[in-house]
Amino acid sequence: MTSMARPIRDYLPGLLVLAGGLYTVYYYYMYWLRVYGALCIPGYGDPIKVEVTQGIWIRLDAILFPTVFGVILTLLGVMLIWKKKFGAAVVAFVLSATVINWPAFILIAGGALLGLLFWRKNLLPTIDLPDKTMEWVDAEVGLSVLKSFRRLPSEGLAYSFRNENGEHFVVKETVSEQAAKREMNALTVAADRDLPAPEAKAAEGRFLLMAQMEGYPFLQPLDFEAWTDEIAGILTTTHTARMPEAKALRRAAEPVIPGWAIDRAIWERAAQIFREEMAGAVPAFVHGSFEPANVLFRDGRVTGLTGWGQAGSGPAQLDVGRMRVALELIHGGNVADRFLGTYKNLSKDRSFKYSRYWDLLAVYGWLEQDPGSIASHWRRFGITTLSEDEVMRRLERFVKTLIDKE
Repeated sequence: MTSMARPIRDYLPGLLVLAGGLYTVYYYYMYWLRVYGALCIPGYGDPIKVEVTQGIWIRLDAILFPTVFGVILTLLGVMLIWKKKFGAAVVAFVLSATVINWPAFILIAGGALLGLLFWRKNLLPTIDLPDKTMEWVDAEVGLSVLKSFRRLPSEGLAYSFRNENGEHFVVKETVSEQAAKREMNALTVAADRDLPAPEAKAAEGRFLLMAQMEGYPFLQPLDFEAWTDEIAGILTTTHTARMPEAKALRRAAEPVIPGWAIDRAIWERAAQIFREEMAGAVPAFVHGSFEPANVLFRDGRVTGLTGWGQAGSGPAQLDVGRMRVALELIHGGNVADRFLGTYKNLSKDRSFKYSRYWDLLAVYGWLEQDPGSIASHWRRFGITTLSEDEVMRRLERFVKTLIDKE
């Protein structure tokens, strides 16, 4: 029954309005055909009159009004099938009186009323947070405005909202209570070092509450050079901050050969190089999950970083490598190389060295997710050309370019 209820709720209101609009157009077209045969035209240009029941005379052009609205309601019915909008259902209900025939009026008004009933929840956003969490949010930052809740493009539950004082916040769900506390501590440490991180407010269970920063993830720039320069600049700022005591949650350091590998020989050679060329590095304050979806932009400039759950002390190359692989997948090697070159030029650490070992380590880190998850992750931010198969192909191609650097 549930499987049938969804199509009915989605399509029945629009279909009824569409049927009423089409019937109106058909009704008045047939009416015109009927009276056309009985027309008496005394002279060119004279008003055309048609006799109807009980001796009433009307002008033939009077049917133009309901016919036009029949066309409008037909189009509105198509729109309701395509877009389930509460406001459009209100418009359809109001216009139902303009068709001036009972069958169409019943169809249109009935469809519009069903739309009002089925889609009334669209007046408020759907908020999937537990009631207990909503009460906690209100207790921490003041009564929240329900209409302001907006789902953020995140793998877990994450909403932006404002309270009655107009202050903007974000509440997000992490993987565990421990992860929420860790990210809150990382945000506190980052704020203490004047890094562009959200201000942590509180943590409760798996949920973390923080102030909302200006800007949004921006993954499709027109000027790639300026874009990568901004990303490299914010990373060098992070890496030059005073190191925290907590260590970063490092990615798995063991090479893997993915089950979907097209050419296993490439991955076997990469694993050999990874073991042979293992490199050390001077620790820094690392973000731990540095990739384009966690970098906020406004007016072409970076405004902050999100996703600090992995942050801590560790090799700066961890952040550089993770971003390089992400850029390789999304925009290609030229953009990834540009980012690395800019980072090296801006870095104040003259001991910084980067080798293919760090690229391979980053690849293995990304392989903790399956290719489909990687593609869908960036699809939330407008990258629609990166399919699961394309992720596989680009990852293997990137690894091949690394092993070819003999």
